[in-house]
Amino acid sequence: MKYYFIFLFFTILKCFGQDISEINKVLEIPDTLEFQEIRIYKDYSVTNGMEIFRMYDEGKDNWKVYIFSFDKASKAVTKINAIQFPKESTGKLNPVNPNLIWLNILLCNVEFLPNLKNIDYKLKVAKIIAEDGEFGISQNKKHVLDGESYRVFVKNGNNENNFSFDNPAFYLKYYPTVDELISYNELLSIIKKEFNLWED
Repeated sequence: MKYYFIFLFFTILKCFGQDISEINKVLEIPDTLEFQEIRIYKDYSVTNGMEIFRMYDEGKDNWKVYIFSFDKASKAVTKINAIQFPKESTGKLNPVNPNLIWLNILLCNVEFLPNLKNIDYKLKVAKIIAEDGEFGISQNKKHVLDGESYRVFVKNGNNENNFSFDNPAFYLKYYPTVDELISYNELLSIIKKEFNLWED
């Protein structure tokens, strides 16, 4: 039974990885990340839509940001939004320092964050109860049936990490002291604030 579980786990992992590779192929982006890069794949469970956020440095502080809208049913890109970083004030556009945005992203511990499933033991309220004269432990955990899931890939120099999580705002509401949930939400807050993306 143990070996069956391990086989099943790697099969699921492999299928998920292939899905990302297939999406990357449609987006015409490589599977490997640049020297400094973050990608966030946001999947809406109740629709066929996905959004992919990509921010990377081509070198010499030449930062690029692309936001792709992707249709899972047709496996096609429906929209591409490229964001420029003006060096000087132009009309209503003020200079933006993308390196500062990158450093704020790194402050969210993205190089070290685990998958949400790896911190499952933190997402419950446990207490000792007595029943029929016997003591035991009762555990209560909140669950989300649908919503939004995120897969993050990040590279900072030689450090690489990837992790996944879902519905971080929901979980943070019930478990506000869990560091990883705080970091997930801070990461998304930076993207929302700096790029007007994924506003509620």
